[in-house]
Amino acid sequence: MHNDKQKLERNIKLFGFYKIFTKRIFLPLTTIYAAQQAGLNIQQIGVTAALSSLLGLLSDAPTGYWADNHGRKRSSQIGALLAAFGTLTYVFSNDFWGILVASLVTSLGYSFLFGSMEALIHDSLVVLKREHDYSKIASRAQSMGLLANAFFVATIPLLYPIDKRLPFVAGFFAYMTLLGIACMLYEPHINHGKHQKIEGFSKTIRLFINKNTVSFFVCLGIILAAGTSTSDISNLAFVHLGMPIKYMGFMFGIASLLGAVVGLYIHHLKKLPFMAFATIDLLFSALPFFVFGFVRTLAPAIIALILCISFWRFEQILYQHYILELYGTTRYKATILSLMTNSRSLNEVWMTLAATAAAKHYGLLDAMGYFGIALLLFLPLLLFSIRMFVAYMNARSALSNH
Repeated sequence: MHNDKQKLERNIKLFGFYKIFTKRIFLPLTTIYAAQQAGLNIQQIGVTAALSSLLGLLSDAPTGYWADNHGRKRSSQIGALLAAFGTLTYVFSNDFWGILVASLVTSLGYSFLFGSMEALIHDSLVVLKREHDYSKIASRAQSMGLLANAFFVATIPLLYPIDKRLPFVAGFFAYMTLLGIACMLYEPHINHGKHQKIEGFSKTIRLFINKNTVSFFVCLGIILAAGTSTSDISNLAFVHLGMPIKYMGFMFGIASLLGAVVGLYIHHLKKLPFMAFATIDLLFSALPFFVFGFVRTLAPAIIALILCISFWRFEQILYQHYILELYGTTRYKATILSLMTNSRSLNEVWMTLAATAAAKHYGLLDAMGYFGIALLLFLPLLLFSIRMFVAYMNARSALSNH
């Protein structure tokens, strides 16, 4: 038992290192690389992003279910290998199809990564009787990841002028390091009590997605997709405002450094009611869109994005906290967390296409402004879905206790 405890504690210590290498250190460059190296236009970039999101939509929940039944450690290992292969594909890609394959394989790798480590850590904390520390542990692991990632995102783009492929070579080695970390994990053995194994993927999904919860998961996916679905046009908007490409990495690096500091304290937000946190999160998400759309100046846009990213890095962790608190000791944690990602991927498909179409029709900056207005109009619907979800989960918990 003492040896098991040491291994569980090691999982927690490895969490921060794991977080370092799950971050796409070449992310700010993928759109620019696709345009400059492979000659893709903005519509082709939108199609590539949308298809990657669609693959995530189809694979996130099944891979989460697979992880719950076959091991979160194995899932992390498979995810790291796929991400490494997908990143290496960028190096040899000079056309639309090469970029598409690279994007799809990397997306599939992240489907295996998303939720598996978080579920493993939460189960580790349950065994250690520290499950209420999840948001604190996860936020501090994220801070550690961001601190190291700040160095990578600031320096990796400097390789781009030397050879456009070098940032992706670095990404390949980062994912191979992630594979090594995944091999060091220990799978916790936990008694799930009443939450016995459910036979069949579809039956498991219906347990979590039903008429009482579907609106919440849809709305959650929209707010999680607000930043990711518009990242490509945001990067192009910075170039439009005069941001030198070689300095974009420093902006993301500063955001990571600020995020590392935020992560030491943001777990205190778990004391807020769910709806209060969601309101704060949405306002931070909307900030850069209003600055791009209505201020249209580079310095405020940089500040707004840095503030948004430093908060956005932790939004999923806090949502995970609220959801896992409501679901208790279910064995299907990776499935639940993957459903969050699945919903985000679902909404990314139409939001990415809508954002790129709006950018083409109205112009980059006008489209960003309209997107910010749409987010504010969405707030009441998000809060209503949370209220209904919490009420349903509390009623279900009371019924099971009787």
